[in-house]
Amino acid sequence: MNSDFCAEDIRAYLMAHPDFFELHPNVLESLIIPHHVSGTHSLVERQVAQLRKKNEQLRQRVSQLLATARTNNQLLEKTQKLSLLLNETLDFSAQISTLKTVFEKDFNAECYSLLLFDQASSLQHDYILTPSLGDVQKKVPGLMNIQHVFCGQLRESEYQFLFPHYEKTLGSVIVIPIDKDNLQGLIALGSRDKKRFHHQLGTLFAEYIGNMVGSSLANTLGLRTQ
Repeated sequence: MNSDFCAEDIRAYLMAHPDFFELHPNVLESLIIPHHVSGTHSLVERQVAQLRKKNEQLRQRVSQLLATARTNNQLLEKTQKLSLLLNETLDFSAQISTLKTVFEKDFNAECYSLLLFDQASSLQHDYILTPSLGDVQKKVPGLMNIQHVFCGQLRESEYQFLFPHYEKTLGSVIVIPIDKDNLQGLIALGSRDKKRFHHQLGTLFAEYIGNMVGSSLANTLGLRTQ
């Protein structure tokens, strides 16, 4: 934009183009034009200010809706990809490798763990933990109260139980319960950012992931009920 324009140049241009605001109404919406009409100017200006404020709020709302739609579309693509990958094999090690890749690359998890309650210790590997329900109840009873997807902050002892090999300070976590057939457990993803997994985060796709992972692993481990 030419910074050499002065008020006189603008006035002359507008005088020469009287239909400018009709052709560019969005410019007029952003202008502040006082109405010097005795007894009515303050009311008119207040109404205009309120309409401008509502218009800005509407724009922000539409922007938020578009951002949410884009995020949901990305989550849908990631969950569909995960479903396809898990269904490609009935090998437990391959499924665990798939989950690790998805957690790291698709969900950008700084740390993650998969807890499978009361399962054989031979299944423990890397980020897989197989604590007994009694041990969980004794050490971190708060985790046993998570019946639905949880987003937010936990106690330090709960972070350490979920991520025993992660040494950095965590700010937030998402915990996804698994309760499918005869398999119970938790999927946990952690972040150092306190705002990443906040309590207002949508959990629809996380619930679907919990059901999908639980069903696939239960089938692979021969725990599916008929």
